[in-house]
Amino acid sequence: MPGISFICDFEEDLRNKENLILQSLDSLIHFEHYKKDILINEKSYFLGCTLYDGYPMTSFENDNYLIYLEGKIYNNNYSIIERKLIKLAQCIYEEEISIEQLKMWLLDTDGEFIIIIVNKRTNEISLINDAFGLLPLYFIKLDHQIILSREIRFITNLTGSKDFDRMALAQYLLFGYALGKRTLIKNISRVRPATLIKINLNSRKIDIIKIHEFNVQEKEYEKVDIEENTKNLIGLFSEACNKRACSYDDYSIILSLSGGLDSRAVGACLKKNDIRFSGVSYLDSCKRAKDDVEIAAQLAKVFKIDWSLFELENPKDTDILKLLKIKNGQNHLGMSFILSFLDRIKERYGSKIIYFTGVGGGILKPEMRLSKKLRNINELIDFVIKENHVFKLERVSSLTRLKENEIINELKDHFLSYPEKDYSQKYVHFLVYELDFKWALEGEDRNRFYYWSVAPFYSIPFFNYIINCPDNQISEYKLYRLFLSGMYPDVLAIDYANWNAPISSIKAFLIKLYHKSPSSIRSVVRRALKPDKSIAHADANLVSSFKKQINNCEAVNKYLSIPYVSSILKHCNRHQIESLFTLTSIIEDFECGTTSINSDNRK
Repeated sequence: MPGISFICDFEEDLRNKENLILQSLDSLIHFEHYKKDILINEKSYFLGCTLYDGYPMTSFENDNYLIYLEGKIYNNNYSIIERKLIKLAQCIYEEEISIEQLKMWLLDTDGEFIIIIVNKRTNEISLINDAFGLLPLYFIKLDHQIILSREIRFITNLTGSKDFDRMALAQYLLFGYALGKRTLIKNISRVRPATLIKINLNSRKIDIIKIHEFNVQEKEYEKVDIEENTKNLIGLFSEACNKRACSYDDYSIILSLSGGLDSRAVGACLKKNDIRFSGVSYLDSCKRAKDDVEIAAQLAKVFKIDWSLFELENPKDTDILKLLKIKNGQNHLGMSFILSFLDRIKERYGSKIIYFTGVGGGILKPEMRLSKKLRNINELIDFVIKENHVFKLERVSSLTRLKENEIINELKDHFLSYPEKDYSQKYVHFLVYELDFKWALEGEDRNRFYYWSVAPFYSIPFFNYIINCPDNQISEYKLYRLFLSGMYPDVLAIDYANWNAPISSIKAFLIKLYHKSPSSIRSVVRRALKPDKSIAHADANLVSSFKKQINNCEAVNKYLSIPYVSSILKHCNRHQIESLFTLTSIIEDFECGTTSINSDNRK
């Protein structure tokens, strides 16, 4: 993964381990055009990075501070960013730390970033990430050492810590991702969004401080009418798209265009602001994206843009292995086909591109605002599992050999830690902080292996405004229709792929009934309007590799019940098999150092 890797050790001289550190950094060079760079190499701390030409890594220095910025802070020139970062350093080091001041700094700083600040006078180091944690960062904290990296593999290479977290495996099988700060690897944690890590080399002290967590229950704009809220949101979204489009000189803007609402909203905003862009879409080998492609083609005509369709073959074993190595199980291996898409975009448009996506647009949809009233923590847990499970709880328990009540109690503790008091609003928090931040944003980060990828829905000012809009304005797509209409009304007449009809014409009455109906009825309606193509059989070669893993890798049986896996395999849908395959592949890779993903088997 392009990005930073950092080590601090209070006891050992890291220069004596330089060869091991550099070998670990070399393991992150996944493509020929990648390079590594040693930024700091001191006795007690090391900072390095891997990157490609154009990947944003910037340094700033004065008499007091050495600052590295990975990522982007938008719409500011170099000197303004420098002043902003010096202000941050002063807030951390020259005054008593004020969490409120740091929170305001983060909420006033739009971008995707990790900042490393070295205080040259006091021998202290701080790391801070953006309010969403848009650049995933992982760490392990030991007695006298902390290691942080954009890639888990850097940490495991140095520590040899490759035991898996059984609860994280259970959560992955239940939802498709581990919750909170858990990763699949035991003792390696995800740095939560809006976190400050402060290291004092003199006192040998490491503080990890949570600065902010969004509370989606508060509705500051509840008394503002829907027209005014829409106008303000369009202004903030336009600002977000403009900032990101202007973040590189002479780069092409490429929009990942589907048949959904979110990518067309980005396209509508780019058109409204006269930002030139091209659209790209893919058709997978199973033709699951056929409806999306047809609608994307219509949208491209409405936008009057250059549009490229890439027809993809089944992923090669090299693609599966590549995704396994670069995301270490944090990105579902069923998405391996997307690497060919990303490669072909680069072949078609070159490497100087900014890749726009609609990730995060769900915050505008009624599905993210729960009309059902959840009365207690047990109802919340039942609802979360019912609406979001990959495998049912009883199957997860049998697969992992963890008791159901162990899994439930962990969920209870985690959900109760959310800042919202209302249980229905806690569910919205789950969708944002778990589903979006773990599932969608790991995919967004995968794109950055190829070129810089941006999601303007995760602009701080826009997101902070939309979560404060009242639920009754979001319901029935009322606000989303006005939002699209206010930017580029022609897109409203084109089908929404999830409904096979325009949202302006599927009659708000039917949508209203749908969203107020029980989940069992909604499931029937969804299957009728858009059949679940995940029921299709998984790729035969993938299944063959999976069977080899469960038969030949003893480590898999250490974490999963192989007899139970074998007994349910023929009853699993495609998504379930691919989820199991992701886990068995990363276990085999880390524990056995081998792979059953054999290119000789793939035709």
